[in-house]
Amino acid sequence: MNIGLSQKTPRLKILCCLFLFIFVSALNADKALCRGSTRSISLGGLWDLTGDFRREGQAARFSATKAVESINSQGGVDGGRVDLVVADTRGEPGRLLLEARKLVEQDKVVALIGPASEALVPVLRKYAETHNVPVILTCGDDPLLPSRKNKSVRWTFSISPNLGPVIKILFREFARSDLKIVGPLVADNPKGRRASLWLKGYGPEYRLSILPPQNFGLHDTDMVSQLQCLKEEGAQVIAAWGPRSCGPVLLRSAEKTGIHIAVPIQLLSSDMLSEYEGLFRLWTAAPPLLLGHNIPVSHPCAFTITRFMIAMGKEVMGFSIEESLAAGMAWDAVHLTVMGLRASGAVTHRGLQKALEDLDQSYYGVMGIFEPSDRDHSGLAPGSLIVLERSKNGWRPLTSSSRP
Repeated sequence: MNIGLSQKTPRLKILCCLFLFIFVSALNADKALCRGSTRSISLGGLWDLTGDFRREGQAARFSATKAVESINSQGGVDGGRVDLVVADTRGEPGRLLLEARKLVEQDKVVALIGPASEALVPVLRKYAETHNVPVILTCGDDPLLPSRKNKSVRWTFSISPNLGPVIKILFREFARSDLKIVGPLVADNPKGRRASLWLKGYGPEYRLSILPPQNFGLHDTDMVSQLQCLKEEGAQVIAAWGPRSCGPVLLRSAEKTGIHIAVPIQLLSSDMLSEYEGLFRLWTAAPPLLLGHNIPVSHPCAFTITRFMIAMGKEVMGFSIEESLAAGMAWDAVHLTVMGLRASGAVTHRGLQKALEDLDQSYYGVMGIFEPSDRDHSGLAPGSLIVLERSKNGWRPLTSSSRP
């Protein structure tokens, strides 16, 4: 009896081990099948397709659609296709909240991308942080620096050039050009006051003297007195910060003083640029996208920009600067999100948020090089931006021979 039992035990163990092996193999195969299945992954786009920012919103939707097509042609995410579900926010905060909720609760999107106008950024950010949904901003210049005290940046990421990298690349160029005295001209609102603090804070790092700021109202029709005041105080260049709607007034005022002006791309508009006559030097810290086909092959983002231009086709050739930037940010937002999904072990809101913070490689986009982290939810490398100077024929990189 005992002898019989001892002879059967090894066979029983072998059978048990074989069964366990088959079970685990089947389980792993099932998991692999789920990851590589045809189950689609949905991304939600929130842009104004009607209203004042419809051109930007429609350009963003077109670009995001092309990005998704490109991604799916390359296998999607682990074999599963990516779907883009777009809602029209109409420039209305209430509409944005309604559509965001529908995308998350009904369409089960894993991330939200948008909006088209800066006015809707706080609304979308609040929704994302309240409902624990990853959002990739496609406009605005808010620094997104998570910390234990700052709990409003847990779920919000951005592909739009923010204050820090833009100021750094402009100040580096000022130092190279021996423009040591900078005059800040900022909007008289919380964002303008924040910009003046950042301008002042970065000055010593580049050995620049930052004058006390001059302010302008959002409905001012003239800024000559502020510019003249900064010029009399010794400003060699003006760093102007404010909403896009103030750009044309700034340009007309600068033409009367002749002082050099540097602005972020968020302040530029086609209306402003159409009036530029070259009476003063206008600079911006631009994403490499603005050079289009003229991007130097040595730039690390050149390949991505070429791929973007080919995917967009003739459509992009007729875009205004506002539409070009909206399209570029939507393209990068989709690709960055997919990079996070491919790195994530689970296609969930939390999984994507964690994956974006833990990416072990940079994303080379049309807006620059990004490497978000748990300390910086943008991670834009300042050196990937290009300081451009405006001419009557378009933009050109600022070189040693063209510096003042």
